[in-house]
Amino acid sequence: MAAEDTRAGEHTEKLQRLRDEAELVQRAKRDPQAFALLYEAHYATILTYLYRQTLDVNVAEELTSNTFFKALRGLSSYHPRMPFRAWLYRIAMNEVRMRSRSWWRRRRVQVPDWEDHLYRLHFNNAPVESPEELREKMQTYARLHECLSALPDKYQTVLVLRYFEELPIDEVAQVTGRRVGTVKSLIHRGLQRLRKLMQKNGATFP
Repeated sequence: MAAEDTRAGEHTEKLQRLRDEAELVQRAKRDPQAFALLYEAHYATILTYLYRQTLDVNVAEELTSNTFFKALRGLSSYHPRMPFRAWLYRIAMNEVRMRSRSWWRRRRVQVPDWEDHLYRLHFNNAPVESPEELREKMQTYARLHECLSALPDKYQTVLVLRYFEELPIDEVAQVTGRRVGTVKSLIHRGLQRLRKLMQKNGATFP
């Protein structure tokens, strides 16, 4: 009974947060200061996502700026049928796709200068995780990145959103514009392909 009460309380709290944010988005359509609050609330999330996608802090910052600029410009057309965060992820995802595919292929994936990047990027979990823990996490992702990059976009996107951004499956579906069942299927097939690629390259599948 206590567990059910806890889940009900969490659900109510989540709904209230969504309602509060929906009201803030409506205000932002008229008030630039309200959009600034949305920017501050979501900047770290989008920057971290784009950094994981590119492993290039300069490109991630550029694409993050593009994402928020396009969000601001298109705010009048936003409808709260999806969380604002999911809408931002969708814009950011399209920013990555707009980058020349040949540019990604030409890039040699290298482990970046972690000290520099960790202090320039404001990671979502920074208050909880130490710089050392974040560095280890990002180095692990760097090893995965090359194998992920070899997958078709449809698999890359759902795997990154589900396992690295830790979005629930229904929100991954909202970001990608796919049905929940389709997302589950893509995740399953994507994991199988990723496992084979990592085994082929002598990497340990996490």
